[in-house]
Amino acid sequence: MTDTSWTIQTLDNGTLTVPGAVGKSMPTFGVGRTISLQFLADSDGVTFDTLREYARYSNDSTTSTGTDIRGKPWYHQSIHPSAGFASALVLLKPGTSVGDLRDWWAVVTDASITTTTVGTGRRITLECFILAETGEYSERQFVVDEFEAGL
Repeated sequence: MTDTSWTIQTLDNGTLTVPGAVGKSMPTFGVGRTISLQFLADSDGVTFDTLREYARYSNDSTTSTGTDIRGKPWYHQSIHPSAGFASALVLLKPGTSVGDLRDWWAVVTDASITTTTVGTGRRITLECFILAETGEYSERQFVVDEFEAGL
């Protein structure tokens, strides 16, 4: 069976599994790059409800990202107090059939929900800023210590 699902590990909501990414091509992953992933999403369930929180509370005013003069990525987050999450830092894991992609630590910088015509599913788009491969930083706290900027 083909596994095109993605796993998104969050701090507060655990592991979310979403159906395969949709679109014409996969983004090019790399440290310091911003990527966009669009997923099919059920209209009910924990995964949709959790990702809907990112769509409500993730935007330019809550998360800042960039690279320093050496090209090292950084992020700063000021999560809204009503948000259903305390950190925009996530671990993205592609399914086994997605291709030769690695797992990546990323910060959700924006999210949106798209409703489509009758008979097609809702789609959630996550804009993510890539910080590092998981092979370099095996635990969340290592990523926070290395890349979170105390502005």
